[in-house]
Amino acid sequence: QIRGAINEPKPVQRPHPPLWIGGGGEKVTLKLVAQYGDACNVGNGDPATIRRKLEVLRRHCEAVGRDYDSIVKSTAISPIVGDAAEVDRVVADTVRRSGSPEETVRGGYSGEPAQVAERIHTLVGAGIDHVIVNLPHMAEGGPIQRFAEEVIPLVRD
Repeated sequence: QIRGAINEPKPVQRPHPPLWIGGGGEKVTLKLVAQYGDACNVGNGDPATIRRKLEVLRRHCEAVGRDYDSIVKSTAISPIVGDAAEVDRVVADTVRRSGSPEETVRGGYSGEPAQVAERIHTLVGAGIDHVIVNLPHMAEGGPIQRFAEEVIPLVRD
């Protein structure tokens, strides 16, 4: 709790800025989303996990009398767009720079634009409204442009 907090300038949104809650804790976090959240971020891009977490959220919403559909659902992915050689190059460079495990960097969203777009469509089928895109190699400049030009149009179709 905070007493006497100063919030200036006042938020533009009414009655308050949207409250996004990230996490998939089924007993506490998703219950808080049902009670107070305007949006949630779950599943780390895994459709099976997303379906399971959103079903838990649906039950929490029913328990508190909340309209499940009034909550925005999001997930985050880290795509690498390119042919096999380009994906391998970016994965190796990212692993070297970050120390992250290769399987984490490679994830399930690596490949040609059509492959990445198809995987994003599975997220929509799992109940996701928004996809947050983290490009692990964005500093290079080209990857974000390529994602915007080659993947987004396929997702929007």
